[in-house]
Amino acid sequence: MTGNVYRRLFPLLLWVVCIFFFSCGDKCSVEKNTAGSEKVVEQKQTRQVAFIRIYCYGNISDDKPYMLASELKKYYPWVDLVSRHLDLPKKYYHKGRNRYDGSGLLKDLGRLRKGDVVLGVTDEVIYKANEISPTYGIFGVSPVGAHVALISLTLPSGRKHTDDHLVKLALHELGHAFGLNHCTNEHCFMVDAEHGNKFSQTPSFCKDCKQFLNRNGWKL
Repeated sequence: MTGNVYRRLFPLLLWVVCIFFFSCGDKCSVEKNTAGSEKVVEQKQTRQVAFIRIYCYGNISDDKPYMLASELKKYYPWVDLVSRHLDLPKKYYHKGRNRYDGSGLLKDLGRLRKGDVVLGVTDEVIYKANEISPTYGIFGVSPVGAHVALISLTLPSGRKHTDDHLVKLALHELGHAFGLNHCTNEHCFMVDAEHGNKFSQTPSFCKDCKQFLNRNGWKL
Protein backbone atom coordinates (compact mmCIF):
# COMPACT_ATOMS: atom_id res chain seq x y z
CA MET A 1 0.00 0.00 0.00
CA THR A 2 2.81 2.39 0.97
CA GLY A 3 4.64 1.64 -2.29
CA ASN A 4 1.56 2.59 -4.29
CA VAL A 5 1.35 5.96 -2.45
CA TYR A 6 5.01 6.74 -3.22
CA ARG A 7 4.50 5.84 -6.88
CA ARG A 8 1.58 8.27 -7.02
CA LEU A 9 3.39 11.08 -5.20
CA PHE A 10 6.72 10.80 -7.06
CA PRO A 11 5.58 12.54 -10.32
CA LEU A 12 4.05 15.35 -8.28
CA LEU A 13 7.24 15.88 -6.26
CA LEU A 14 9.35 15.81 -9.44
CA TRP A 15 7.07 18.44 -11.02
CA VAL A 16 7.43 20.74 -7.95
CA VAL A 17 11.24 20.43 -8.00
CA CYS A 18 11.40 21.27 -11.73
CA ILE A 19 9.23 24.36 -11.31
CA PHE A 20 11.45 25.59 -8.47
CA PHE A 21 14.67 25.38 -10.44
CA PHE A 22 13.23 26.78 -13.67
CA SER A 23 11.68 29.71 -11.80
CA CYS A 24 15.13 30.69 -10.54
CA GLY A 25 16.38 30.99 -14.13
CA ASP A 26 19.58 33.01 -14.38
CA LYS A 27 18.88 34.89 -11.17
CA CYS A 28 19.55 31.98 -8.78
CA SER A 29 22.19 29.36 -8.19
CA VAL A 30 22.83 26.71 -5.55
CA GLU A 31 25.86 26.79 -3.29
CA LYS A 32 26.90 25.04 -0.08
CA ASN A 33 27.37 26.91 3.16
CA THR A 34 29.94 26.07 5.83
CA ALA A 35 27.65 23.44 7.33
CA GLY A 36 27.49 21.58 4.05
CA SER A 37 23.80 22.22 3.37
CA GLU A 38 22.64 23.81 0.15
CA LYS A 39 20.98 27.19 -0.19
CA VAL A 40 19.66 29.25 -3.09
CA VAL A 41 21.55 32.52 -3.61
CA GLU A 42 20.84 35.43 -5.92
CA GLN A 43 23.50 36.17 -8.54
CA LYS A 44 24.54 39.69 -9.36
CA GLN A 45 23.07 40.89 -12.64
CA THR A 46 25.44 42.61 -15.04
CA ARG A 47 24.11 45.93 -16.30
CA GLN A 48 23.58 46.19 -20.03
CA VAL A 49 25.86 48.70 -21.71
CA ALA A 50 24.38 52.14 -22.35
CA PHE A 51 23.40 53.12 -25.88
CA ILE A 52 24.23 56.43 -27.51
CA ARG A 53 20.81 57.50 -28.76
CA ILE A 54 20.79 60.24 -31.39
CA TYR A 55 17.74 62.51 -31.48
CA CYS A 56 17.13 64.98 -34.29
CA TYR A 57 15.38 68.31 -33.80
CA GLY A 58 12.88 69.81 -36.21
CA ASN A 59 12.71 69.10 -39.94
CA ILE A 60 16.39 68.23 -40.24
CA SER A 61 17.22 65.80 -43.04
CA ASP A 62 18.24 62.33 -41.85
CA ASP A 63 21.27 62.20 -44.20
CA LYS A 64 23.79 63.78 -41.83
CA PRO A 65 22.51 62.07 -38.65
CA TYR A 66 22.58 58.71 -40.45
CA MET A 67 26.17 59.34 -41.56
CA LEU A 68 27.01 60.40 -38.02
CA ALA A 69 25.53 57.25 -36.49
CA SER A 70 27.48 55.06 -38.91
CA GLU A 71 30.75 56.81 -38.11
CA LEU A 72 30.19 56.79 -34.35
CA LYS A 73 29.69 53.01 -34.40
CA LYS A 74 33.35 52.71 -35.38
CA TYR A 75 34.24 54.14 -31.97
CA TYR A 76 31.32 53.03 -29.81
CA PRO A 77 29.38 49.94 -31.01
CA TRP A 78 26.00 50.71 -29.43
CA VAL A 79 24.54 53.66 -31.34
CA ASP A 80 20.87 54.13 -32.15
CA LEU A 81 19.47 56.81 -34.47
CA VAL A 82 15.94 57.50 -33.19
CA SER A 83 13.50 57.89 -36.08
CA ARG A 84 11.09 60.18 -34.20
CA HIS A 85 12.14 63.82 -34.53
CA LEU A 86 11.78 66.25 -31.63
CA ASP A 87 10.09 69.63 -31.79
CA LEU A 88 12.34 72.59 -31.06
CA PRO A 89 11.02 74.21 -27.86
CA LYS A 90 10.03 77.79 -28.68
CA LYS A 91 10.96 78.98 -25.19
CA TYR A 92 14.64 78.44 -26.00
CA TYR A 93 14.53 80.47 -29.21
CA HIS A 94 16.20 83.91 -29.25
CA LYS A 95 14.35 85.84 -31.92
CA GLY A 96 16.80 88.75 -32.00
CA ARG A 97 19.76 86.49 -32.80
CA ASN A 98 17.81 83.77 -34.64
CA ARG A 99 19.42 81.00 -32.59
CA TYR A 100 18.58 78.55 -29.82
CA ASP A 101 19.84 78.36 -26.25
CA GLY A 102 22.07 75.27 -26.13
CA SER A 103 21.78 74.94 -22.35
CA GLY A 104 17.99 74.97 -22.64
CA LEU A 105 18.00 72.26 -25.30
CA LEU A 106 20.26 70.15 -23.05
CA LYS A 107 17.56 70.30 -20.37
CA ASP A 108 15.03 69.17 -22.94
CA LEU A 109 17.27 66.25 -23.95
CA GLY A 110 17.90 65.27 -20.34
CA ARG A 111 14.35 63.97 -19.94
CA LEU A 112 15.09 61.33 -22.60
CA ARG A 113 18.16 59.78 -20.96
CA LYS A 114 16.68 56.81 -19.07
CA GLY A 115 20.11 55.32 -18.41
CA ASP A 116 21.51 55.90 -21.89
CA VAL A 117 23.65 58.65 -23.41
CA VAL A 118 21.71 61.18 -25.47
CA LEU A 119 23.11 63.16 -28.41
CA GLY A 120 20.87 65.87 -29.84
CA VAL A 121 21.41 67.11 -33.40
CA THR A 122 19.99 70.31 -34.86
CA ASP A 123 20.65 72.38 -37.96
CA GLU A 124 19.81 75.60 -36.11
CA VAL A 125 22.56 77.83 -34.73
CA ILE A 126 22.94 77.35 -30.98
CA TYR A 127 24.42 79.61 -28.33
CA LYS A 128 25.70 79.64 -24.77
CA ALA A 129 26.29 82.68 -22.57
CA ASN A 130 29.94 83.44 -21.75
CA GLU A 131 32.23 86.36 -20.95
CA ILE A 132 32.10 87.55 -24.55
CA SER A 133 28.35 87.54 -25.19
CA PRO A 134 25.11 86.26 -23.59
CA THR A 135 24.24 84.67 -26.93
CA TYR A 136 27.65 83.47 -28.04
CA GLY A 137 27.39 81.05 -30.98
CA ILE A 138 28.83 77.59 -30.36
CA PHE A 139 29.36 74.32 -32.25
CA GLY A 140 28.14 72.04 -29.48
CA VAL A 141 27.78 71.71 -25.72
CA SER A 142 27.93 68.95 -23.11
CA PRO A 143 28.46 69.15 -19.34
CA VAL A 144 31.27 66.81 -18.28
CA GLY A 145 29.90 63.43 -17.17
CA ALA A 146 26.24 64.40 -17.69
CA HIS A 147 25.65 61.82 -20.47
CA VAL A 148 23.85 64.44 -22.55
CA ALA A 149 25.32 66.33 -25.53
CA LEU A 150 24.11 68.67 -28.26
CA ILE A 151 25.68 69.60 -31.59
CA SER A 152 24.62 71.77 -34.50
CA LEU A 153 25.18 71.08 -38.19
CA THR A 154 25.39 74.84 -38.69
CA LEU A 155 28.25 77.06 -37.60
CA PRO A 156 27.45 80.46 -36.01
CA SER A 157 28.48 82.01 -39.35
CA GLY A 158 25.68 80.14 -41.09
CA ARG A 159 28.00 77.76 -42.97
CA LYS A 160 27.72 73.99 -42.59
CA HIS A 161 30.28 71.66 -41.04
CA THR A 162 32.10 69.27 -43.35
CA ASP A 163 31.37 65.60 -42.60
CA ASP A 164 34.85 65.17 -41.12
CA HIS A 165 34.45 68.11 -38.76
CA LEU A 166 30.94 67.06 -37.81
CA VAL A 167 32.12 63.60 -36.72
CA LYS A 168 35.00 65.12 -34.73
CA LEU A 169 32.60 67.57 -33.10
CA ALA A 170 30.28 64.74 -32.04
CA LEU A 171 33.21 62.73 -30.66
CA HIS A 172 34.45 65.77 -28.72
CA GLU A 173 31.06 66.44 -27.11
CA LEU A 174 30.45 62.75 -26.40
CA GLY A 175 33.88 62.61 -24.77
CA HIS A 176 32.66 65.31 -22.36
CA ALA A 177 29.36 63.46 -21.88
CA PHE A 178 31.23 60.32 -20.80
CA GLY A 179 33.40 62.27 -18.35
CA LEU A 180 36.43 63.69 -20.19
CA ASN A 181 37.61 67.25 -19.60
CA HIS A 182 39.53 69.22 -22.22
CA CYS A 183 42.90 67.72 -23.09
CA THR A 184 46.26 69.50 -23.19
CA ASN A 185 47.36 67.44 -26.20
CA GLU A 186 46.96 69.77 -29.20
CA HIS A 187 46.32 66.81 -31.52
CA CYS A 188 43.60 65.15 -29.45
CA PHE A 189 39.89 65.37 -30.24
CA MET A 190 39.40 66.70 -26.70
CA VAL A 191 41.58 69.80 -27.09
CA ASP A 192 39.90 73.06 -26.09
CA ALA A 193 38.81 74.91 -29.24
CA GLU A 194 39.25 78.23 -27.38
CA HIS A 195 36.52 79.94 -29.41
CA GLY A 196 38.03 78.65 -32.65
CA ASN A 197 38.09 75.56 -34.86
CA LYS A 198 40.93 73.08 -34.36
CA PHE A 199 39.40 70.05 -36.05
CA SER A 200 41.97 70.13 -38.87
CA GLN A 201 44.78 69.46 -36.36
CA THR A 202 43.07 66.70 -34.34
CA PRO A 203 43.35 63.27 -36.04
CA SER A 204 42.31 61.13 -33.04
CA PHE A 205 41.96 60.83 -29.28
CA CYS A 206 45.27 60.84 -27.42
CA LYS A 207 46.47 57.75 -25.54
CA ASP A 208 45.17 58.88 -22.15
CA CYS A 209 41.73 59.82 -23.49
CA LYS A 210 41.51 56.50 -25.34
CA GLN A 211 42.25 54.58 -22.15
CA PHE A 212 39.55 56.47 -20.27
CA LEU A 213 36.92 55.91 -22.97
CA ASN A 214 37.81 52.24 -23.43
CA ARG A 215 37.09 51.74 -19.74
CA ASN A 216 33.63 53.17 -20.47
CA GLY A 217 32.67 50.85 -23.32
CA TRP A 218 34.42 52.48 -26.29
CA LYS A 219 36.48 50.44 -28.78
CA LEU A 220 39.50 52.61 -29.61
